[in-house]
Amino acid sequence: MLWCALLAAKQPRSLTAARLGVGACLWDGAFVLTAYLLTQPSDTFTGKRCIELGAGVGLVGLSLARLGAEVTLTDKPALLSLLKGNVARNWLGERAHPGADPGLPRGKADVAALEWGSKDCTNTVAALASKQYDYVVATDCTYIDPDGNTPDDNHFMTACAGLCHKQTTCFITFEDRGSALRNSFLAAAHAKFTFVKEISRGLLPPGYQMDHIDLWELRL
Repeated sequence: MLWCALLAAKQPRSLTAARLGVGACLWDGAFVLTAYLLTQPSDTFTGKRCIELGAGVGLVGLSLARLGAEVTLTDKPALLSLLKGNVARNWLGERAHPGADPGLPRGKADVAALEWGSKDCTNTVAALASKQYDYVVATDCTYIDPDGNTPDDNHFMTACAGLCHKQTTCFITFEDRGSALRNSFLAAAHAKFTFVKEISRGLLPPGYQMDHIDLWELRL
């Protein structure tokens, strides 16, 4: 398993919808997906184009950038300042760390607003998709929000599929919060993707094989 170091600020006191919502904090699914990505061969993501939906703090996307990918981190407009700050903290923007070895591959991350289901979502997805992403990643984007802002699975999967081409791979974590949510998630996934496969927990490093977190691979 590879290892990478990151600095990630979060704002747990801003969890209510009136502030930043659930994206202000790190959730188990982000750790699980990051751990899985780090088990892949070291050059898997070097030079690849990746996008993270509902990035929140940005752990998964920042990890991909640290592994050499060109990453777009997306979330609601209210979270963009938090994401930009985490990109800067890790020297993953346009400016490299002053001590970085110029001879080594360097990933980068940028930040963009994307809120699936919003009136401008279709145009935003189309503009982003022009980058021809190799990977689409998302964690904990299906849940019941006690503040009444529960995301729509169909809108989420429509955005995911719209960012894909035939060679794109999607990795999505889902926290098991009951059969109704799981069935809704899978129905939306099968409606947009021809390949929907759960990744075995046995492929995850010890300590990340969590019974309540599913990891899925999707392709058009």
